[in-house]
Parts: sequence; structure tokens; C-alpha cells
Amino acid sequence: MRRRTFLSAVAALAVAVSLGACGGAPAAQQSDDQQPAAEQAATRVVTDSLGREVEIPAEVERIAASGPVAQQVLLTVAPEKMVGLSGELTDEQLAYLGEDLADLPVFGQIYGGKGNFNKEAVAAADPQLIIDIGEAKDSLAEELDTLQEQLGIPCVHIDSTDLHSYAELYDQLAEILESEKAAELADYCRDAVAEVESVVTEVPEDERPHAAYLLGDTGTNAMARGGFQSGIIDMCSENVVVVDDPSSSGKGNEIGLEQIALWDPELIVFVGDSIFDTVGDEPAWAELSAIKSGNYFRAPSEPYNWISMPASVNQIIGLQWYARLCYPDRFDDDLRDVVGEYYQLFYGHDLTDEEYDALMRGAVRE
Repeated sequence: MRRRTFLSAVAALAVAVSLGACGGAPAAQQSDDQQPAAEQAATRVVTDSLGREVEIPAEVERIAASGPVAQQVLLTVAPEKMVGLSGELTDEQLAYLGEDLADLPVFGQIYGGKGNFNKEAVAAADPQLIIDIGEAKDSLAEELDTLQEQLGIPCVHIDSTDLHSYAELYDQLAEILESEKAAELADYCRDAVAEVESVVTEVPEDERPHAAYLLGDTGTNAMARGGFQSGIIDMCSENVVVVDDPSSSGKGNEIGLEQIALWDPELIVFVGDSIFDTVGDEPAWAELSAIKSGNYFRAPSEPYNWISMPASVNQIIGLQWYARLCYPDRFDDDLRDVVGEYYQLFYGHDLTDEEYDALMRGAVRE
């Protein structure tokens, strides 16, 4: 920003000298309307979700993410504009997101447990804008102002807290990045959530499946009703996991099998790396209604878990999958087409039949 401002000042001085030499009006007498259009359009001001007015370049071509959630979202909008990553991508993720992303430097993340943001590496990569996405904490505005001053790079925050916020998130990115792709994704999110809500509202509450979303090495952690990561389960079904303090972390709440048995869910979704593959052979689980009936599934997880970890725009495809899992007779489309459209639109990836079959292993009824 400072470099751009300096160069603009030099350009303005050169124009003034040229006009003076030709007998034109002195620079001091020129109004803003008379300034060259390129100078007037050098920057613009946007208001972020914190109410901060931030001056950003008129055209944003180089961006950086503050952390994993922002990275995930920006990779769906403008991967070609990213000058680095907040965290390394796995080979499995790169297969969907693009192998060329492996060449980008890794900056670390500003917030969270790691707090390993490498300011020097960010400055060297020279982004025009740092974008933070997620749930705002009380001190965030002050922290972003400080970071912006330290780096000399504008920083903006966009709120994203639940399924209903994703359309607005992309609306804001469409404005900030002047991106038609972001506007298209906003419309897609808006339509997807509205479609599922219209179906679920027609289902009487006593006909909605009693469900649990389980994770952890023993499958006895759970995403509780009302938690940050349980939005899909809560919207489409009766989440039986009710605790006093729902965890917002990716680990969920520690529950224990005895309590899960008391709730006795009739439908269970396991995180992909949990005990889905072995739970059917576990005597301790055998009497649960969901296990006894074979009504348990594995959440797809590439390039990101479809339900949580992080709970972000990956939930849009998870919502569409889970709603069809709960109410297959209330949708008249082909899930293969829904998934293929999402992967093309969000990741620019044409999903092969082989990839689809691998993604959906354990995720659909046989």
C-alpha cells in the first residue's frame, strides 16, 4: 500500500511538471475530478464484518489467508491469487484442489492453538490483502488493526458462523475481490440451503431420525446439538447428543459409550478416520439401534470433511448429502450429479466415477 501510494505521488508530480511546461493549469489548481483516472482508482474502501473501514487496492490480484478456514474458502474462489498457504495441503487434497498449490510458501496461521504466523514470509510474498474468515472474538478488530500496521498490508475480516452465513460470506468476497465466481458461489449456497430447509420443514418432527455424529479413536466423542460444528445434523435430524456446554472444537464433546447407548440413536454418522470400519464387529456397540439395523455411515472427507473440521463451506455439500441420506424419497435428483456439480463449481475439478465411488464409500445405503 505504501509503495503504491508513493508511486502514485511520483506519477502525480510528473503530470504536474508536464502540464506546467505546456502552459497547463498548475497541479495545485486541479480538482480531484481532473486527476487522471488511474490515480483516482488506485485504492477503494471496503467495510468488513467488524465495521472496520479498510483501504484496499482497486484491483486485488495477490491475497493471503489468515488461517485454515480462510484458506479453504479462498481456494474455492481465487486460488490463482493466493501467494501462500496458512497450512500445507495433503496429497489427497492436492488431487482435488490442484497440484500447483504445493509450490506455494506456507505462512502459518495467525490465530488458534498454533499461532505460528510468519510475518516475514508474508511480507516477502507481497500480498495486497490478508483475509480473515470465521467467528469474530471480542479483540479481533484491535488485533487486525495492529497486524495491518505492522505489515503495511490491509487486513479484512468476514464473519462465517453457520450454514446460513455462507451465501453472505461469498457476497462479501464478490465485492472485495470483484469476483463473479464468488457471486456464483453465493447463489449456489443460498439455493442449496433453501432447498434442504424446504424439504425438512415438511417432515413432522416425530418423523425425523434420531441421530448422532460421532468421532474420535473410539467413536465416543460427539458433536452436540447447538454446537458450532453440528449445524447439518441439527438442521436435518433430531440430534440426540444434548449436553450443557456444546464444544466448538473439532474434537467435539467426550461422551462415552454408556451415554450414547442411553440416547440410542437410530442413525449414526462417523467421521472418516473414526471406527466406522470396525464398529459392526464390536460387541459393546451391537445393541445400539443404528448399528443393529446397519443404519450407520461414514462422512466423506476429501478434500475436506463434509460436515465439520473445519465447519465451513464444505458443509454445503455435506448438507445436501445428509438431507438425502435422511429423506431419500423427498429428492428427485441423482446424488452423483449433485456431488459432481459441487466439485466442479467449488474446486474446478471434474469428478471421475472412480473418485466418486471412493468418496462415497460407506456414505450411502447399499
